[in-house]
Order: sequence, then C-alpha cells, then structure tokens
Amino acid sequence: MIYDLLAGSWTYRSFINRGDLLPDLDPENIVKDDVDKWSRYLFGQGVMTFHPTVTGALTGLFEMGTDESPLDMHLNGRIEDSDGVTWIRWNAHGLPETPSDGWLYEYEGHYTTKWPNGRRQVDAIVGSVVRSQPHDDLAPNQTLDRAARAGSVASFVMVRPAFVEAREAIRLPPEMLEMVGSRHHRLHHAIWHGLRDNWATPSDGDISDSDKVEITNLGWAPPHPNQFPTRGTVDQREPDNGAGEDFLYMHRQMLQEVRELLSGHGLPMIQSWSSIPAPNRQSRNRDGFSVPQAWDQGQGDAAFKGLATIKSDEYWQSRMTFLERKFKNPEYLATLSLDQLGAKIEWLIHNLMHIRWCSLPTEPEDPLTPLPGGRPLTDTSDKWIKATRSGKPFYHDDLNDTFSSHVHPIFWRLHGWVDDRIEDWYAAHTAAHPGQVTRKTVGAVSWFAEGPWVSVEAPWVGPATAGHDGPGGHVGDHEHGGQGHPGHDVVAVMQRVYDLIFKPETTAVVAASATMAARSVQFTGKIFRQ
Repeated sequence: MIYDLLAGSWTYRSFINRGDLLPDLDPENIVKDDVDKWSRYLFGQGVMTFHPTVTGALTGLFEMGTDESPLDMHLNGRIEDSDGVTWIRWNAHGLPETPSDGWLYEYEGHYTTKWPNGRRQVDAIVGSVVRSQPHDDLAPNQTLDRAARAGSVASFVMVRPAFVEAREAIRLPPEMLEMVGSRHHRLHHAIWHGLRDNWATPSDGDISDSDKVEITNLGWAPPHPNQFPTRGTVDQREPDNGAGEDFLYMHRQMLQEVRELLSGHGLPMIQSWSSIPAPNRQSRNRDGFSVPQAWDQGQGDAAFKGLATIKSDEYWQSRMTFLERKFKNPEYLATLSLDQLGAKIEWLIHNLMHIRWCSLPTEPEDPLTPLPGGRPLTDTSDKWIKATRSGKPFYHDDLNDTFSSHVHPIFWRLHGWVDDRIEDWYAAHTAAHPGQVTRKTVGAVSWFAEGPWVSVEAPWVGPATAGHDGPGGHVGDHEHGGQGHPGHDVVAVMQRVYDLIFKPETTAVVAASATMAARSVQFTGKIFRQ
C-alpha cells in the first residue's frame, strides 16, 4: 500500500476529554468566563507535516509556538491498513537543546473515510494522544488539566489545509505569462514533444502514414525522432540520431527567449536550481519547491504507485541524488556525446522532475473541481489558454502536460538546471579532449559545431515558419514584428498538426499507452504526458 495521500501538512488541534458542554460565544458580546472555559478545553495546536515512505514508515515535523519562540518536535511512526481503515501511530519527541527538549508524546489516529453523499469533503485524521514524559508547564496559570504531567490524554482532529501552489508562491511575471501561456507557445511546445515521441514508436498510438504525409507537407516532420538513452549493447549500440541534441537546444532557446523578455522589461531573472531541491512536503510552500501529494489518476494502482514513488523522499535520496552526481561528474560527462547527454537527461531525470513536482490538475475556471486525469488531450479550447478565476487571469499550468508545463514556475528552475549540465559537459570535454568540441552560434544561440562529440549541424526545433528563429525555428521577430505574437496562419498550421497527433479517434489509444508507461515507470520514467 502506498500512503503518499497522507503526505503534506495537517492543521492539528487536540482537546481535553471533558464531558461538560461549552457555552456559545457571541462575537458581539464577549464574556471572559466563557472564553476561559474554551481556552481550558484546548489541549494544544500546531502544524504537523508528514513524510510517509513507500514502505509505510512515517517521519515529519510538528511545529508549534511562534516563529520567534518555536516549539518543534520530530515525528516518527508507522502507517498500516486494517479492515479497510488506514491507521497512523507515531511519536513526537522534542528537539535537543530547545524548549521542547525531553518532550515525548504518543499518537494513534485513523484517516477518515469519505461519505458517499458528502460534498467537497476535507481530508481529516482523528485520534488520541498521551503525554509520555512530564515536562515544565508552559501555561502555569491554567488549571491542573493543563499541567504537563505524564499520562495526560487528549483527543485530536487533524485537517489538511489547502496546498499553496507554486504559481502562488513564486509567481511568474504577467508579461511572461502572456507570452508562454499563449496558444502559439502552448501548441509549439506540445507538438514538438508529441512529434518526437510518437513519430517512430512501435505502438498502436502511432501517427498514421497518411497523417505523417500531411504533417510533412506542413513542414513539421521531425528529422530526429526520440530515442531511448540506451539502445543495444556497448559494442552494438545504435548510433545517435540527434534527438538528444534537439532536446537540449530547444529548451536552451526557450530559456534564452524568456531571459530576453525579462531583461527587456527590467524584471529579475528566474534563478536555475543549482541542485535538485531536497524533500519538502509543507503545504504552505514558502519557496515554491514543496512536493505536492500524489493522487489517483484513474489509471489503476500501478499508475498511482508510480506517481507516489517518484514523489517520495526515498526516490530523491536514492535515485535523483545519484543521477545528479553523475550528470555533474566531469569524468563521466567526458565519455558522453552531446546527443547521449541530452537523451539520458531527458529520459532518466528530466521527465521524473516534471512528475515529482506536478499537482492534481483542476478545471481552469474552478479550482474546486479536480481533474484527476488531467486536460483531455483533444481539448485545446480557450479555457486551457487563459481563463478567469475570482476575477483574475488564470493560465493552465499542469507540469505533467507539454501543452502547459512551460507555464509552471518550476519548469524554468528545472530546465535551468538541465541547461547548466550542458556547460558542465563542455568543460569536461575541454579538459579531456582539447579542441574536439568548439563553440558555434546557431540561430542566435550559443551552441557547438558538428564534430566527434556533436551529431548534427543544426538541432531541430520546428519549421522556420513556426515562428522561432534558428535552424528549425522558435519564436523569431520576423514572424511577429518583435511583439511575440505570430501570424494566425502559423498558429492555424500548428493547431492542425496538434489535431493530427492527438485526434479524437486515437484518444483512447493514447490514454492506454499512458497507463502502460506508468506501469513501467521504474524502468523508463516516461509518464510525462504528451
């Protein structure tokens, strides 16, 4: 059983087990005795943040007090199922050399079930707590019921607060949202990925031959279909085809375009991740990098398990830190061609970072309506471009959907980290193979000349008429007069190509393919939605 549904922050309140009824409180007429009775009823409150493991173990942090005078405790425990009920048993122990030093509390609770006729139910955990060690009373003026003696028992309720999404914690500037959230940018990013990933894959979801002819006539045939990073044995390896270089170049061009936009408006640059962020499950998400909880996508237990595993602390500790060390190791980088670097990063870690930080999608116009399966792939209507929420513009930004991932704030930190690995690769080859890799400007982007370690002269980013300057084009001023708005004919062509990739009659096949990919996540990590 995977318990990532319990991950994140919970607002905790415990109450003294007294049988007397409490008075009603009248806000217009505050009675001190009534308030005193209520204050004696509350045993404690704070925020607990759970980090469940994939094996059912539990760690976390209990934050009480204030920022100036914190009373924090570490959590350790276990989660298990019994007769259809999810039980959580854990301890909270004080931090050494802090005011909570020596504290020890034991908790037992269960995750409340959903009522079939309930409406917009909030996740909750209910149970009881016992103080296992006495400690100094922090409220000496309270009654004996509040004395900090061992053996005191209280009941508690825990309620999950709303997760603060990255779009709220680390907002993208409106000028940037208008550009990257436009139909043009969404279509370009989605069809660039979709064509590479579906052009030559041997599955029922392939683009038909007749559709390939039309796509080719529209100028969008990908010259370098995507390849797995390992293709055969070392001695009989299939040759590089340039797809990995396309991946690195296209996203470098996107980063350059955004940086030029921010600079042109006098806005601060978005800082790349220097390292992949350590596990953080706090719902308040102060830095924007907290990992959202997993959810049931409606694709079966295997898909949920794959999603939850990627979001787990263990995955970061065992897989992501290992890969980060490899992709920063000069000795290893010096053995890779640029194409191999791109393919390995795309398949082995990039896709997984998208999945790790993705959130449960919701209806663009209603944040309270979840969409467990995400945006329907055939739906590119205006609400997915720009909607209105509470009177404010909203740009759909599912990090696990190429139609919207680049509208998510994490995308630019993540791809900044990817782009920095290119420079590490160049430095490694400069030291190990002097003169074998030379810099070259390609489409106004700093790149590398074709040679022993570089496969293609000009990476592919789409046809020049798609709007982007360069070898295959990304957004260029010649298409939109320097304003970032391409002509309607360009957008219409891209819309047609998109519809040919994700046309309604193949939706079921694409969905089935996604389910199969999710089941094999431990091998490929490829559940990044096309």
